[in-house]
Amino acid sequence: MPTDAQLLIGKVLQIKDKISAKRHCIPNELQTEWNALDKKTACFESTAIFKSAVKGQHTSKQLSYSGSVKELSGLVSRLNALNEEVTVAQVKH
Repeated sequence: MPTDAQLLIGKVLQIKDKISAKRHCIPNELQTEWNALDKKTACFESTAIFKSAVKGQHTSKQLSYSGSVKELSGLVSRLNALNEEVTVAQVKH
């Protein structure tokens, strides 16, 4: 059974995928926020494992996020808000 943190990480990744698909529609005034959120959540992505891999050694994905479930929930809320704003901007486009 997944923990609350695991479920929130899944939500973060889903929302990031949605925003990434629309990244060309992100208005300039929201670009800074997107970059900040992208950096904060980069440790959850599957490619993070390859950045620390060493040839010939067993590698397991280590989570470098040290925040709480409450902070994860805040990240989900911020990403949702950004996604909605980008969607509105995309409709106007």
